[in-house]
Amino acid sequence: MADVDGNEPVLANTEDQLVKACQGGDPAAAEALVEQFWDRVYAYSYRLTMNATDAEDIAQETFFRALSKIQGYKPSEKFKSWLLRIATNIFVDQKKSPQRRDVQIGDLQDRAKTTEDPDQVLSRQELFSALQDAIATLTKEQQIVVLLRGVEHMDYPEIASILETKESTARWHMYEARRILREKLSRRFELESFADE
Repeated sequence: MADVDGNEPVLANTEDQLVKACQGGDPAAAEALVEQFWDRVYAYSYRLTMNATDAEDIAQETFFRALSKIQGYKPSEKFKSWLLRIATNIFVDQKKSPQRRDVQIGDLQDRAKTTEDPDQVLSRQELFSALQDAIATLTKEQQIVVLLRGVEHMDYPEIASILETKESTARWHMYEARRILREKLSRRFELESFADE
């Protein structure tokens, strides 16, 4: 049904439709985009900062910038990747210390089942703690690549786009991150899976 001006109402539910409607000035579409992508952007920001307040700030700033620059968005890029690039830039600009970690071990792992062997729970907690400490020693670029590749499951062209760098550079950051993590974890846990081949 058309409105009084003869325009069809926006019943956008796909990403592309929402973006186009938002570019056309539809506030409902803007709200729907925020609702659809908020959790993903917040979770990504939280993993970057390991701090709920900082993650909230980055997520809010990300959507503020994205919606104010929505006309510049090109449909050839995935909207999620575009948002994560904005969030990444905000994180890097803020130059927060990688050592700041208010997160608890439980934030990085599933809750242990009550029937699980307490020794296994302790071992896993120690491993997650060591992994968390090791990740904190990486450069910001390495942390971002590990997060985008390991958690967001993005390919290297997407990661390079978010970091605004070459694909080969993104791959190098991942190579170096793996080398550092393997070295630190194998030294602490003597795990064969982290040993050099």
